[in-house]
Amino acid sequence: MRIHIVANLTARGLLRSPARLDALRASAAGRARLHETSSVAELERVMSRVLDDGVDLCVLAGGDGTFMSGVSALAAALRARDERWPRLGFLPMGTVGTIAKNLGERGEPEELLARWLARPEQVHAIPRPTLALSALAASGAREEKVGFIVGTGLVARFFEVYEERGAGGIPLAGRIVARVFAESFTGGPLSKRILTPLPCELYVDGDRQRSDALSLLCASVVRDLGLGMKVCYRAGEEPDRVHLVASRLPPRHLGPRAPFVMAGRSIGGPGHVDRLVESFEVVFPGEQGPYVLDGDMFRAKSFRVTAGPIVPIVGPRGD
Repeated sequence: MRIHIVANLTARGLLRSPARLDALRASAAGRARLHETSSVAELERVMSRVLDDGVDLCVLAGGDGTFMSGVSALAAALRARDERWPRLGFLPMGTVGTIAKNLGERGEPEELLARWLARPEQVHAIPRPTLALSALAASGAREEKVGFIVGTGLVARFFEVYEERGAGGIPLAGRIVARVFAESFTGGPLSKRILTPLPCELYVDGDRQRSDALSLLCASVVRDLGLGMKVCYRAGEEPDRVHLVASRLPPRHLGPRAPFVMAGRSIGGPGHVDRLVESFEVVFPGEQGPYVLDGDMFRAKSFRVTAGPIVPIVGPRGD
């Protein structure tokens, strides 16, 4: 079995616990080839080498951004080759691990890797949908990515606050969400900062929507976006369409609808978009605007999303 492990040295879980990297090196010795990366450009070169060497199982070690960057780099490398996707194992070594919790096999990362390496021929992979994103940068360059959750509006502003406060994982994220919910009833400053509609235009399956600003836009192929938030409760229903949810509700109306999200129900409201779509595009006024793809923040003049490739991801039997 040809096994490669690609570890993102900038993932917070590895940065904060060097012993984890030592454990990865020890586990890989004699059984898999370990690639240690520190940048997206380096990751793209590594994925080309992985395909050149041949691969049956490629394990990505890091956080949600690592999984997105790894899948994106592999997709780019595969475009020029007539080859099938290898099985992908998501080894959660970030601070949250939303994607792995939705799609991957459950368990402690070290235990998962030991099991995969001990009996690689028995590793079970499940075909999973992805979303493909094409962003137009301010420079005019086109950037292509493959991921699982994309958002702007409150999603981007939430991550701005989350990063400013140290990116402390689920406990910090929970505190921010709780405060925003409480302040949405009183018009507090954090609620206004995160929930105020963001200027942008939205096109859904080619049709311009009647809004020049959105407080929330989220599209996903996984249902739980973290902390039990099931904004895209129909995610994954159809492999050739993504679940898009967009709202222009102001803070005092959007915040109190959080219980609907926790229950996996539609947010509703005037001008609300909540359906499976083949494509959508977000266009920002001026130079560029923010968007988040699998926990990583980007800026672009516009971005367009369609269904992405079907990828075999290691997961529990029975799914």
